[in-house]
Amino acid sequence: MELDLGTVSASRLFAMYTSNLVWSLFLTSTALHAVALITSPVQAVYKWVRRQSSDSDTPIPYICAVIGSALWLRYSVFLRDTKLILLQTYAVSMQLFFVVALIFYRTKRRKLIRLMTGIAAAMSLLFLYIDNLNDEDGKEFTGRIASGAQIAGSLVCPYLIYKAITSKCIDFVPLAPVVFTWVMELHAIVYSIGIDDFYMLLANVIFFCMDGSLLSMFFVYPTEKKKKNLKSPIPTVM
Repeated sequence: MELDLGTVSASRLFAMYTSNLVWSLFLTSTALHAVALITSPVQAVYKWVRRQSSDSDTPIPYICAVIGSALWLRYSVFLRDTKLILLQTYAVSMQLFFVVALIFYRTKRRKLIRLMTGIAAAMSLLFLYIDNLNDEDGKEFTGRIASGAQIAGSLVCPYLIYKAITSKCIDFVPLAPVVFTWVMELHAIVYSIGIDDFYMLLANVIFFCMDGSLLSMFFVYPTEKKKKNLKSPIPTVM
């Protein structure tokens, strides 16, 4: 439905919102959870600033997030879904900020910079190829790539689970993004069904299961390694 900006009023906006109240409330909840999820790594940035180092955190989830959001942003343009375009634009902007902050506070950053440069070049070539396709082929191709990238990104979860099991600790990834991702994926599954989008549904169902498995690790292992308390023996008087 097109909206004439010249006739917008509070009563009309309220009427539009309440015309399908359940769906509108769901979309509001989805938007709030999405913003919370996207913003949640700020706690990791705060930790990097406080420690003046990001060496304890793996860059893989942040890199995968940038790639996935960039692809979904391009896909949302094909869908002409304003809500998705705005959300994914915000996601790409914030995730780029997190990657830059992670690199800035990295002790050995050259390898990571080379990796990000290569990814940026590859993404530029991919988007150039997509731009040369017609709308229908571009939509189908981008949907497959975005869905595949998200599924591939979800495979980070088994790696992190393995890392938690072997180290008996899960201090290398913050809890908040994992929780928000799990809740957000549930919203995304419902939204995918609502708009009848197969690519989004497939990717989000798989990610929901993978992230749920990672979330369970926080109930099994501590989030900080126990410091060994080495006490010097107390001398005894003979």
